[in-house]
Amino acid sequence: MAVRGRALMPCVVLLVITGCSIAEGSGTPGPAPTPSIVVPRAQALKPATDCARSTEELGAESETDGVQLTLSTDPSRTSLLLKNTGSLTVVVIPDAAFSTRLTAAPYANPKDGASRAALIAVNNSGGIAGIPEIPPYVPKTQMVTLPPQWAVCALTDDANETATVRYVQDRGSSAEYFVTKALADQLLLKVSSDRSRPTLIRCARGTLGTLKANPDLPDIELYVEILGPRSACRAGYQALLDDKRAAGQLGATVVNRLGSAPRLLPNSRLLTTTAGP
Repeated sequence: MAVRGRALMPCVVLLVITGCSIAEGSGTPGPAPTPSIVVPRAQALKPATDCARSTEELGAESETDGVQLTLSTDPSRTSLLLKNTGSLTVVVIPDAAFSTRLTAAPYANPKDGASRAALIAVNNSGGIAGIPEIPPYVPKTQMVTLPPQWAVCALTDDANETATVRYVQDRGSSAEYFVTKALADQLLLKVSSDRSRPTLIRCARGTLGTLKANPDLPDIELYVEILGPRSACRAGYQALLDDKRAAGQLGATVVNRLGSAPRLLPNSRLLTTTAGP
């Protein structure tokens, strides 16, 4: 019995250490132990660095008349690409907590020279700073004018934050863009964009001044006043053309085109949209 006990001791130790399953008195090994399978955890999504992968469509935002924003995001929902597919201009700013910042989205914007020249004029008119619905503490660099067919990219730098922005439909910005775009379509056929830029900026400012002085004027009468013979806008493009008659014809063509522009509406309230569900 003592001999038997000593003979079994190594197996008992082996059982404890390696799970030995050799039956007593048998030389046949048992089944090999099943190896454990480690399932890797899913990697956390990282915040987006641009809107290039914002291809997940979220539908359209249309909380107020004249506004339609087509929205898309990426799997992390830290990006939000907004494209203005409505008829009026909106101004976009970050969310109230400023967890989202705004960056350019050139790949989603118009490429023609007249559209670009018109937006440059609007951005340099100074009108965006006077929109009453936008809080005064919002930096000008984070106020983005978005006319029809223009887009902007909104990003968060925290994977736990969902991209969120606010926007307002602004009557003045819409009027500025309609005037400068219609004018640029004609002027750029005759002069370069660099030469026309000061005149377009002057016309954008003239639009705001006329709108402020005549807030109840019907749209077409407003445009006639902006482009009229005694206006600063008219003086600017007449000097460019160096021909009074040609300036009159150009002005008439622009006013005629503005007759079919979308109707200007009062400013909307400040609205919010997000990449979240």
